[in-house]
Amino acid sequence: MSVSTAEKNGITGFSPTAAYNPAVNESRRRLVVIDDDMSSDMQGSFDEALEDQRMNAQREGSTHTPGDPENGLPFHKKKNGKLIIGVVVLLIVLIVIFGLTKMALSSGGKGNNVDGDPDSGSTNSKNVTPIPINSPTPAPTFTPATLITIPPIPDRDPLLSPILDFTPTSSEPSLNTPQPLSQEDIPSLSPTISPSNSEAPTFVDRQIRYDRLVKNLTFKGITHANALLPEGGIKTPQIRALDWLIDDDSLNLLAPTSRTSTGRVLQRYILATFFFSTTGEDWIEKENWLESVHECEWFGVSCAEKSAPSATFFEEENGNITNIKKEERLVVALNLEENSLEGTLSREIGFLTDCTVLSLYGNQLNGTLSTSLGRMRSLNKLWIDENDLTGTLPSEIGLLRYVDDIQLYENQLSGILPSELGELTRLERFWASDMRISGNIPTEFGKLSNLFDLYLENNLLSGEIPSELSLIQNLRDIRLFRNRMGGSLPTELFTLSKLEVAYLDTNRFQGKIPWQVGGLLSIRDLQLFSNRLSGTLPYEIGLLDNLQVLRLNGNFLTGTIPAELGSNGKLLRITLSNNDFNGKIPESLTESSMIKRIEVDRNKLEGSLPRWIGDLDQLLTLNVAGNRLEGEIPSSLSALQKLEEVRLELNELTGTVPGEWCLLESLSNGILSSDCGGSLPEVNCACCTSCSTATTKIYKVLEWSHIRKK
Repeated sequence: MSVSTAEKNGITGFSPTAAYNPAVNESRRRLVVIDDDMSSDMQGSFDEALEDQRMNAQREGSTHTPGDPENGLPFHKKKNGKLIIGVVVLLIVLIVIFGLTKMALSSGGKGNNVDGDPDSGSTNSKNVTPIPINSPTPAPTFTPATLITIPPIPDRDPLLSPILDFTPTSSEPSLNTPQPLSQEDIPSLSPTISPSNSEAPTFVDRQIRYDRLVKNLTFKGITHANALLPEGGIKTPQIRALDWLIDDDSLNLLAPTSRTSTGRVLQRYILATFFFSTTGEDWIEKENWLESVHECEWFGVSCAEKSAPSATFFEEENGNITNIKKEERLVVALNLEENSLEGTLSREIGFLTDCTVLSLYGNQLNGTLSTSLGRMRSLNKLWIDENDLTGTLPSEIGLLRYVDDIQLYENQLSGILPSELGELTRLERFWASDMRISGNIPTEFGKLSNLFDLYLENNLLSGEIPSELSLIQNLRDIRLFRNRMGGSLPTELFTLSKLEVAYLDTNRFQGKIPWQVGGLLSIRDLQLFSNRLSGTLPYEIGLLDNLQVLRLNGNFLTGTIPAELGSNGKLLRITLSNNDFNGKIPESLTESSMIKRIEVDRNKLEGSLPRWIGDLDQLLTLNVAGNRLEGEIPSSLSALQKLEEVRLELNELTGTVPGEWCLLESLSNGILSSDCGGSLPEVNCACCTSCSTATTKIYKVLEWSHIRKK
C-alpha cells in the first residue's frame, strides 16, 4: 500500500525512513499479493494500532523509542514482523486445505464409478466426472476393453436383489495404463456354487436359489406370497415343495451350471406342490414321485415332446431372454383317479398349461376349486367327480375353450351355474349332478352346439327349462330330475330330434304334455313322473318308434291310455301309476313282446284283467292294484314264469291265483298280493305275501287319495 493511501486513512507519526523502509514495503506487497481485495479500512486500522503502541511506550518511559538505531528496528517494525509470520502460517494452512479439497474432489470422481475407472469400488450407478482444478495433467481415458460393470450391492429385500458371490480378479489394472482383461479377470455374475449335483448348496447359495425361485413364482402368479408363509408354525405344501426342490432333489435343476429351462423347473415344482397338498405320502400308488428321475416318469404323469422357451432362471434374471425354443417333455395328462388323494387341489395345478387330461375322480379331495383352472387352456377332460370339493364353480372355467368333457358330480359344490359355461362351444358332456347347485339354468347353455349330455340331476335348481336348450340340436341326453324346477314344459324342447333320454321327473312342472312330444324321433327313455302335469296323454306319444321306457306316474293325467302305445314293438316298461286314467289296458302292449314291467296301479281302469298278458313271457312286474278291474283272474297268467312282483289287490277280481306262481323262486323272494284276506276272501291264494280285506281297501283308497293331494 502507498503512503498516500495511509495518509488518506489518517495514519500519522511515521518517519520517512519507516514509511519507505524496504522490509515494511515488502511485507505490505506480500499482503497485497495474498489478497488484493483487502479494503483500505482494514489497512488504516492496522496503522492506527502501530501508532497507539508507540505512544504507550513513551508514557511508560521505555528506552526503546521508535527510531533508536541502538535498539534495532523500531517497535512497530518488530510487531509487524510477527504479524507477517502469522500471515505466512495462515497462507500455508490455506494451501494445505486447498490441496486436500482438490484431492477429495478427485477421489470423489472415483467413488462415483466413472466409466473406465477400474479402481472404483462404489455402488453408485451414476457417472460423475470431477472438474479439474489447475491440473496440468488430463484425466486418464480407457478403452472399452478395460470397462468393468460392478453389480449393485443387494438390498435388504432378497426378492428384489439376490445376493451374488463374485470371484475376485487376479490383478487390478493400472489407472494410467489401460490393460485388456483376461477371461479369468472378469467377475462372474453367477454364484460360486460347486457344479456337483451331489453336494448341498451353501447357506448363501441356497438363499440365492430360494429367492430366485420365489421371485419367479410370485411374479408369474403361480404361487401367492401368503402361501409361502408357515401356517401356525406348519410349512405349507408350497414351502415343502421349495425345500425339496432346493435341498433334496438330486437333479439340482437350480444349479448355476444347469441349462434346464425355467418352464421345466416350474413344472417340477408344481407337481411337487400337488404331491404335498394331497398327502402324497399316503397315496395307494406313488411310484417314482419325488425321486431323482424326470417328473414325466412319476406314476400317473404323462408327457409329450413340445416346443418350449429355452431360457433358464439366470438368463431371465439377467434379461437375456430370446425367442429360442427347444423340445421339452411337458405334462399332458395327470391320471390319479381312485388313488386315496386327500387334501386340497392346489392353485399351482392350473399352471400345467399343456395338460389335456386332469383325472382325479374317486378320491377325498376337499376345499374349493381355484380360479387358476381357467389357465389350463389345453384341457380336454376335467374329471374331478366323487370327491368332497366345496365352494362355487369358478366362472374362469369358461376359459377352457378346448374342453369337451367336464365331470363334477358327487361333490359338495354349491352356488349357481356361471353363464360363462356357455362359451365352451366344444363341450360334449357336462355332468354336475348330486350337489347343491341352485338358481336357473343359464340361457347361454343354448350356445353349446356340440353338447351331447347334460346331467344336472339331484341339485337345487329352480325356474323353468330355458327354451334356448332347443338350439342344442345334437343333445341326446338331458337329466334334470330331483330339482325344484317348475313352469310348463317348453314345446321347443320336443323338437330335439336326436334326443334319446329325457329325465325331467321329480320337479314341479305343470300343465299339459304338448302334442309336439311326437317330434322326439329318437327318444328311448322318457320320464316325467312326480310332477304336476295334467290333461290327457297325447296319442302322438304312442307313435314314437324308438320308445322303450315311459314313466308318467305321480301326476294328474286323465283320459284313456293311447291305443297306439306299445305298437312300436320296443316298449320295455310302462309306468302310469297314481294318475286318473280310465278305460282299459290297451291291447297294443302285446306287440311289445319283450316288455318287462306293466305298472298301471292307482288309476280308474275298468274291465277285466286281459288274458293276453299271459303271452308276455318276459314280464317281471305286473301291478294293477287300486283300479276297478273285475272278473276272474285268467288262468293263462300261469305261463308267466319270470315274475318277481304281482299286485292284484284293491280291485273287484275273483277266483284263484295260479298255483304255478307258488312254485316260482323269483316270487318266493318277491311280492305277491291280492284280496285274499278276511273271513270271506274274494280271491283264493295259497302263497300270497300280502292279503287285503274289504276294510283294508277303504283305508288304502283313503291313504292314496291323501298322498295325491300332497
